[in-house]
Amino acid sequence: MNLGLRLKVQWWIIAILASLLTAWLASEGSLSRIDNLVYDHLQQLDGQGSNQGIALVEIDDHSIARIGRWPWPRSVHAAMIDRIAAARPRAIAYNVLFTEPAAPADDARLAAAMTRAAAGPVFLPLFVSVPDRSDMPADVVEPIALLRKAAAGIGFTDYPFDPDGVVRTALLELGASPIRQHLMERVHLALVPGDAVSANGSMIPFTGPDRWRRVSASALLDGNVPRDVLAGKIVLVGTTASGLAPRYPVSGRGTASGLEIDAHLLSALLDHRLIRKAGLAATMLFTLTPLWLLMLMMGPLARFSPSLCLMVNAMAVLAISAACLLYLRVWLPPCAALLALCIVYPVWGWRQLAITQQFMRRELEWLRSDRSIFPQNHAEKPQAALPSTIALLTAAIADNRDMKHFIADRLDQLPDATIVTNVQGDILLANACARTLFGKAAVCGDPPPRILGILARFQQPGSGEPLSLPTRAEGAPVAYDTLTRDGHSFAIRFAPQRSLAGNFLGWIVQFMDVSEARAAQRQRDDILELLTHDMRSPQASILAVLETAPAETIAPEVARRIRHYAERTLGLADGFVQLARAEALDYTLEEVSLNDMMIDAVDDLWPQLSARSLDIETSETHARLMVQVERSLMTRALINILDNAIKYSPAGSGIRCTLEREVDADGRAWALCAIADEGPGLGTEQKLRIFDRFHRAPLGGGRKTDGVGLGLSFVHTVLMRHGGAIRCESEPGQGATFTLALPIIG
Repeated sequence: MNLGLRLKVQWWIIAILASLLTAWLASEGSLSRIDNLVYDHLQQLDGQGSNQGIALVEIDDHSIARIGRWPWPRSVHAAMIDRIAAARPRAIAYNVLFTEPAAPADDARLAAAMTRAAAGPVFLPLFVSVPDRSDMPADVVEPIALLRKAAAGIGFTDYPFDPDGVVRTALLELGASPIRQHLMERVHLALVPGDAVSANGSMIPFTGPDRWRRVSASALLDGNVPRDVLAGKIVLVGTTASGLAPRYPVSGRGTASGLEIDAHLLSALLDHRLIRKAGLAATMLFTLTPLWLLMLMMGPLARFSPSLCLMVNAMAVLAISAACLLYLRVWLPPCAALLALCIVYPVWGWRQLAITQQFMRRELEWLRSDRSIFPQNHAEKPQAALPSTIALLTAAIADNRDMKHFIADRLDQLPDATIVTNVQGDILLANACARTLFGKAAVCGDPPPRILGILARFQQPGSGEPLSLPTRAEGAPVAYDTLTRDGHSFAIRFAPQRSLAGNFLGWIVQFMDVSEARAAQRQRDDILELLTHDMRSPQASILAVLETAPAETIAPEVARRIRHYAERTLGLADGFVQLARAEALDYTLEEVSLNDMMIDAVDDLWPQLSARSLDIETSETHARLMVQVERSLMTRALINILDNAIKYSPAGSGIRCTLEREVDADGRAWALCAIADEGPGLGTEQKLRIFDRFHRAPLGGGRKTDGVGLGLSFVHTVLMRHGGAIRCESEPGQGATFTLALPIIG
């Protein structure tokens, strides 16, 4: 399994497992204590105060001391209700339990006071054991029947505790029966009909300053409270005295009495500020979305630092949770999402590092086992995975440095200026010759200079425009013969450099100063012109004069010698020109039968054979030997070999020409042409020098034949340029056999 596939598999495994764990944590509420702490701190950012239309009548320590020990007679409660009703409030929530009958007269008096307060209806509490869950049954104890009939409504006033013992939530209903509604909800619905809260178990916002008026029960009974303090208000009556009314820990405010909690709940109901808990679907979406976003940002969509992605996602979770709480009044617990981010970030990083470390170790071990041109450090490597990988990486870095030094050193040793560029043409490497030729500043620097500035010094052949990089990097290297502005000739070669996978990486540009070679070529052309025209024309004129001059003008012996020297000079010029053409000519190859060329050569030399009374015997294979050659030069080579055999063969002897096909050890097919004579033969030293220029083999007795010693040198050059070979087999006194070998087509 390759590295990319392993990372993908690990990515999916981590994403799925983390999603399942996160979904379980979010659904089970396992992090509710931490979520509650976050909720409490975020609540402090809510600056909305309580509803000013609420007033509190507190049965406090001063009231207990002034009126007497608790419980008070119901006549006292009746007097309090009369005092409150006289101020014409909107409603009275009298949070005192009357679940047991007292003296009938007192009960009747209290019921009458509640009935007289019709302008501000009175609501009474009932006793209920609030369950931990809303789907569990509750035990309810209602007020006595007389008071229940006089009350505008009854409801429970208890609050559930969160697992950390803090009151944050209000259960507004315990069932379908109206008496099982919370007392504050009963007051709210009585004042604002149809404004029921749909989400049971909403959270109470204990935020902002308490702007309601507080009145002591003793001050109210003494008539010390102005009417406008309670006029038009919703009056909540309850106990706050020490030892009588417990205080409950509430969110963000320390502790509060039950009366204060009722006030906060009623204020939230009237101002629509209750905080709903998000449903399971919304919670799952909010919890899992940051997890998958982080996994995508660290995996397929990786563009930024993983730590930055973690921080952005975590801040987004907190920001969305705070915004929903403060503006939408919806609580999305963030801790499961934050914990998921904190889990997947190190786990995915660990798996990436582990898989990458395994991949690096495998590749480094392969690199270590690969043959290197440098001596390797074979010290024992550690057995542990990480130290072993570090040791392999250290060795690979050392080899890389050695390779860079080797490349730079070898590049400096090249005889021609050489520059290595990237695809854009920035110079990456330049050898010593390039620095000398163009100047160090032109090829070295930071940032790297562009090669276009150097190429602009050279002119394109034909157009005279500045030279530029080739437009394509396909196929064979591109070469140009160009000139500089000062007249120097350069051969510039562009070779594309590619990676092991074949991707184009840039150019290797070689600058060869061929000014001297071009001068030598011009000199060579001048010499050939001299030989082909300036030397041949006078010699031809001499021969023409000898042919046309009267016999008495030139002595026969003198004419013979002049003719001999002129013909020798013409032969020298012809041989030199043919050799030069064989060495420098661009060959035009064609498919030819070696059998036919052999016959043409024999026909061409038939007069010489007849003049010396020589027999020639040819032996051919049944198959035609097809070769790819420059026909005129190859025919001349065969003529030269045959001409040599004629010159060195004694009169009346024979020459054998053999054509055959041969396959070498590598499976390549060759066409062989062997020409054997019966001449004086060659010694060992002569065979070694037989293909040298101007070398002549003597006849028997030391006499030399006519010629200048360029014929066999010409043959050797032609065979070599055709990818063939020529060899000589001879012994003194036994003749000589010259064998020409050419590759067969197909």
